Amino acid sequence: MFWNRLFKPFDYTLNAALISDIGKKRVENQDNFCFDTFINVNKAKSVRLKSQNFALPEAYAIMDGMGGEKLGAQASLEAAGFFSNIKKNISELLQRLNADERERVFYSLIHSMNEKVCQMAIKNHVKQSGTTFCAIFLIENRAYIVSVGDSKIFLIRNGKAVWQNESDAINTAIIENGRKKWIKGGLSQFLGMDTKEYELIPHIKELNLKPDDKFLLCSDGLTDYVSPDEIGMTVRENLMENSMDILLNMALKRGGRDNITILRLDIKRKE
Repeated sequence: MFWNRLFKPFDYTLNAALISDIGKKRVENQDNFCFDTFINVNKAKSVRLKSQNFALPEAYAIMDGMGGEKLGAQASLEAAGFFSNIKKNISELLQRLNADERERVFYSLIHSMNEKVCQMAIKNHVKQSGTTFCAIFLIENRAYIVSVGDSKIFLIRNGKAVWQNESDAINTAIIENGRKKWIKGGLSQFLGMDTKEYELIPHIKELNLKPDDKFLLCSDGLTDYVSPDEIGMTVRENLMENSMDILLNMALKRGGRDNITILRLDIKRKE
């Protein structure tokens, strides 16, 4: 009994906030999200949401509709709606499954959302539509991350932002003025892929939570302009909503060519 009490996992709550902004150049906000029960149904140009003292389990996600494909906003909305409807069931499943079984659940989730986006494209007589997807499930003292595309999830621990998922961006190196420069291309993995022709493999990761951990999910509208070091410093030195305003303004001042979505999660030890 003594050892059970000594090593009992912490109980956690979380505070959460989200900003989604159209940016300076786009005519449509093709980003979307799942924040509590909220998604961007009306494709609003600017969204701000906040919640406090949420009990676990919880799950959050962001999606970035692919501007190079038709109906990018609709693709991200399809994924957001599907995830919003199923995330509670998945959270309940994850609590009683082993690692291999959890991986199969995540594969099923990604392929189900992929089919949803593909069917939307077919219905609208479009050859292909697509969206990125990254999500985090927070359950007891564990975080489960799943993603496809180039939207990023950072863990900010001890003031340092560490990128947790992998990018599926296809970048090309060119030489400009005698220096190597990377040019962004398409994505090798995304929701909306033709799985008869290409294999869709999500990136999956599990990690233990610690008191005062912070997570930041974002579309590439932020990371194209703001470095991980800047993200870590801004989150470390500022309260939740202030930090997000600062990051958004940094991206806007440096170009703001894309939609920008930022979702911050602060893990707190339950009192």
